[in-house]
This record gives sequence, structure tokens and C-alpha cells, in this order.
Amino acid sequence: MTNLISSIDWAFFGASMDTLYYVIRILVAGICGFCIGYERKTRSKEAGIRTHTIVCMASALLMIISKYAFLDQLDLGSKGADSARIAAQIVSGIGFLGAGIIIYRRDTLYGLTTAAGIWAAAGIGMALGAGMYILGVATTILLIILQVFLHAPIKAFKGRLYITLRATIIINDDTVIQQMRDLFSINKFTKFKTVRNENVMTADVEFATNRAYSPEELYNIIQEYDFIKTLEKHEEI
Repeated sequence: MTNLISSIDWAFFGASMDTLYYVIRILVAGICGFCIGYERKTRSKEAGIRTHTIVCMASALLMIISKYAFLDQLDLGSKGADSARIAAQIVSGIGFLGAGIIIYRRDTLYGLTTAAGIWAAAGIGMALGAGMYILGVATTILLIILQVFLHAPIKAFKGRLYITLRATIIINDDTVIQQMRDLFSINKFTKFKTVRNENVMTADVEFATNRAYSPEELYNIIQEYDFIKTLEKHEEI
């Protein structure tokens, strides 16, 4: 009887302590995912705090299940029990999630870095779920430092910058289009819609340029060139 009570106590409290350790791993994974997501959010990326936190915590949970959920089967000597199967599916599953983020629009690839960030968050969650705290936390810190470093205003790390601008212009003579091309170094217009109203032709245009413009510069351009009625920055690549 005493042995039975001792076994029950050990099973209950032992399981409780193990569960506490698992919960701590998931919480640490959530903190790491939050940190990565916050850095991504400050740069207005598609996946932010919630996405990275959920991915990191879910990966940690699945890694815990992968490592410990089949211990009883292994003790029984069951053949074919492979605790790595769930962990392997995390990688392929995150691949599908990342593929949904990547899009190709107007000869430009979007979301590739965001997809890679989610994949990295899943890897960090797996490491923490496996109990590799130092590895998971260190990788999180290194990733954030790397992102800050690569986004620093260092010319060697900068790719070619494209800014999409939208404008409404008045086409009062044949030189307006050429003036727009010279002013903004336009190679091609991605949108050009003209409307004639009371003998005045206006055009809604959209184009990409490799020059960066501040709001003050855009305002000064509108003030200087009368044929430009509206001008706004649409997106930055």
C-alpha cells in the first residue's frame, strides 16, 4: 500500500514538475518570438509580433511532444516509434507558411526575408522545446543584432532601393511626360490612366524610382511644378 501511494505521488508530482519545465520552455520561446516579431514590426514587415510569437511557441510545443510524448512506447519496445517525425513536420509545415507569404508582383519579389524570419523563429522554438535554452536565446539575440546591423545606413549592405510613387498630373503639353521622366528618373510607368474633363486632360500615374524622397521633398516638388497636382509615396522595396 505504501509503495502504491509512493508511486502515485511520484507520478503526480513528477509529471507536474515535468509539465512546469515544458511550460517554461514554451514561455521562453514566446519571449524570443516576441523579440524577433517586434523588430520585424518596427520595419513594417508582413509578419510581426503575433505571427513570430505564435510560430515560436507552437514549434516549442510540437518539439516537446516530439521528444517526450512517445517515451512510453519506446519503453515498451514498440517498433516503428520515431520521435523525430513530428519535429521533421515542423520544418515542412513552416515551409508552406513561408510560401504563402512570398509573392511576385511587378517584376519584384516580396516577403522572402519575412518567410526566412518565420522559418528561423520555428527553429528557435524547436531548440527551446528541446531544452536548449542557451542555443535558442543566443540565436534570437544574434538574429536581432544581425537585422539591426544590416539595416544600418551602410552603403555596402544596401541593395538597390525602389520607391513607388503615385501622382496626378495635368497633361497640358507634350513635354509633361518627359519632365516627369527626367524629374524622377522613371524607366517605365506601372500605371497610366488618363481622364479628359472640360478640355483638360489629367492622368493618374504610378511609377518606380531608385531615389529616396522625404515628405518635405515631395511637397517642394508639388509647389515647384504646377502640372503635378498630387504626389504620394506608395511603397518602398
